[in-house]
Amino acid sequence: MDKLGEVSQATLTLFGLSITYNPITFLMTWVVILFILVSAVAARRKMSLVPGFLQSIFELIYDFLKDITLGTLGDEDGRKHLPFIISLFVFILCANWIGILPNIFAMFGTLLGVVFSFFDSSIIVTFNSLIDISLSIPENRWFSFLFDLPAFEEPTRSVNMDLALGLLVFAAVQAYGVKNKGFWGYLKSYYNDPFPMKGWMAMFFFLNPFFYLNLIGAVANVVSHSFRLFGNIFGGGMIIVIVSSLLKFFIVPVGLFAFFGIFAGLVQAFVFTMLAVTYIQQQQ
Repeated sequence: MDKLGEVSQATLTLFGLSITYNPITFLMTWVVILFILVSAVAARRKMSLVPGFLQSIFELIYDFLKDITLGTLGDEDGRKHLPFIISLFVFILCANWIGILPNIFAMFGTLLGVVFSFFDSSIIVTFNSLIDISLSIPENRWFSFLFDLPAFEEPTRSVNMDLALGLLVFAAVQAYGVKNKGFWGYLKSYYNDPFPMKGWMAMFFFLNPFFYLNLIGAVANVVSHSFRLFGNIFGGGMIIVIVSSLLKFFIVPVGLFAFFGIFAGLVQAFVFTMLAVTYIQQQQ
């Protein structure tokens, strides 16, 4: 609670330039990537007609996103973009969920401490109030490690990560628009909306105020796309941290984990991904 709102910073000097970054976000991003890679390889090595646990999860995600993507973009374009859409969804989902692990472990550690205190006099539990619990556990107890786990933080709680994801989607969408429509057709989509400029008038598209408004709208999509994810994940994470600390990871946080951690993380990953599909559709 004392460090709530603090942002870790480190400085890296590269080619004479000082780059400031968040080491926790950097580390957690690679943890998420490695987790996804290991899970995918493990599922791939044990593929069978009767799917196991990991294979079932990946197949469920694939089938769900395939139906939506192909239904929105059509069969041909949908299949082209499906790997990108699935990768985006899986990464954001895992990034949203990783931050709940230390809180869940601490909650189970508290429950174990309360139970074992009836049989072990060295474990001291003090009920300061109905929901305020003080717990003293010797370090040699086998479950004490549950309180010593590193502070996992959702990479998507960092606005820099969310903005990077938004820019990634923006770049992919614009590249697809140029490839699909050609450069001139892509440019027309900005100055022909809402009032088309035909014939010789198209040469003076830069005089059309709607051209600049449409450009601003495209940039605004990046900002809204990114900050929607950031606001929901950061706000949900703060609520979990505050209430979990006040209640000593006991009773009520179980519902908070279920809603803000699991449910909200899933919903935000889905919303971000579906907006990416919508932006791609606009370039068809």
